[in-house]
Amino acid sequence: MGRRTAKFISISFHPLLMPTYAIMLLFNVDSHYFMVLPRDYQLILLAFVFSFTFILPAISMFFLLKLKVVDSLEMNLSKERPIPLIIVALFFYATYHLLRQFPVNTIFTVFMLGATLLVLFSLLINYLSKISIHMVALGGLLGTFIGFSFLLHQDIRIYMYLIILISGITGTARLGLDAHSPVQVYAGFGMGVLVMLGLFLFMNYSL
Repeated sequence: MGRRTAKFISISFHPLLMPTYAIMLLFNVDSHYFMVLPRDYQLILLAFVFSFTFILPAISMFFLLKLKVVDSLEMNLSKERPIPLIIVALFFYATYHLLRQFPVNTIFTVFMLGATLLVLFSLLINYLSKISIHMVALGGLLGTFIGFSFLLHQDIRIYMYLIILISGITGTARLGLDAHSPVQVYAGFGMGVLVMLGLFLFMNYSL
């Protein structure tokens, strides 16, 4: 895989885009759980999530770059990550909190709570060792769909296979860019799956 292709893949599946991709995929699941939401309302919800979890954090990262808090938007160095991760966690938690005020599906709010937790766990691990946040995000996405299938006993394997395929391609891209070691890629993906799946199973147990 060439570096240009690897960089394109890394940008296309940037961690900040995962909440938007999650909402888009869930809206396409053939389930009354999501079909009850009017199409216009789905678009409003998608725009809201995209704005709060991608546009606003991205603007914040740009200002951090201008203020020289980070040396690059890729933030390959561990020392550059704490402030950006804290900012992202705040935006993700704000999204979770605001979604709770809307008449939306519980799956969405649980996902955003899990996404917030994954950012915070990544922040803590960052002080010990570097981890692939791309893979944390994709692992969280897979954990969401596994958890969703357990909750509703619905066959959504096609979405799981798609996420696994994208995860493999993205992991290869991150390795191709020398952004991470194999251990950092696998650890990030594993943490994402386990934390998000654990959260969904806990919710199922609590209901």
